[in-house]
Amino acid sequence: MISRLTDSGVEVFDADLALLRTFPADPATEGFAVPGSRDRLIYATDSAVRRIAPDGREEWRLDLGRRGPDAGFAETSVALSADESQVWVYAPNGMAGRDRADEWIVLDAATGTPVTRHPLPTKGHGGQQFALTDGRMLLDVGEGQDGSRCFLAGPDGDVRAVAWGSRVIVGISPDEKHVMTVNHDQSDATFHDFSDLSGAGVTVDAPDDHLLEWTGGYLTEDVAIIVLTDDDDSWKHHRVDTRTGEVLGELGIVTVDEYDLQPLGDGTYLITDTDGTLRRM
Repeated sequence: MISRLTDSGVEVFDADLALLRTFPADPATEGFAVPGSRDRLIYATDSAVRRIAPDGREEWRLDLGRRGPDAGFAETSVALSADESQVWVYAPNGMAGRDRADEWIVLDAATGTPVTRHPLPTKGHGGQQFALTDGRMLLDVGEGQDGSRCFLAGPDGDVRAVAWGSRVIVGISPDEKHVMTVNHDQSDATFHDFSDLSGAGVTVDAPDDHLLEWTGGYLTEDVAIIVLTDDDDSWKHHRVDTRTGEVLGELGIVTVDEYDLQPLGDGTYLITDTDGTLRRM
């Protein structure tokens, strides 16, 4: 699903990047998800998760509670399960100043009814979620200077902490056999065997005087993109063989910022022109 948040709302495109519709989302949208039918939008603000129709009509709402007076930076994340029957919500309650633990909440996508609520031992600023075809979800919680923590859960099962250390999840390979992470200190990228979850894998170290950005991802099952920045704050995209860690060379493109490029897993990727036009390369 190709979509993006803009000043006018959430834009939804087809595979050829023709604009299909723009949902009138709240300007304070923090996270959103669009189903394959492209006829609904699920989005989160600092106080609620909503599902709306194309005309903006609200169909259901999950109230999270308002931010407290001592709130810090906190953004709620939403994601659809692979079969789109459920909505997963990461609610950073601690940093939002709500008087309860962070939660990972599973909702019925049709009704918004909570299926289960998992309290988390985190105080995160936000989270990234990655849906797996077997119904599980992978979550990366960013805790700022305290690092990053990863969790795995099924729709009705217990939450499992993933022992990868302080690493940021960047993406899952198209065949779901491997996971790409970048060390929180930006010193290396690792391509983990997802069947193991021990943290073992093929690692690529950043060269001297460079940092690896927490972005990139799988171009195909065997090739990933990493993004290196140097002391001059310039960045370059490189292709990496995920089986060996060999750096295959620069991608040879210019992007508007380090985080703009989005690999789609089929050998193509999205970038944004300086005029805001999406391009599929």
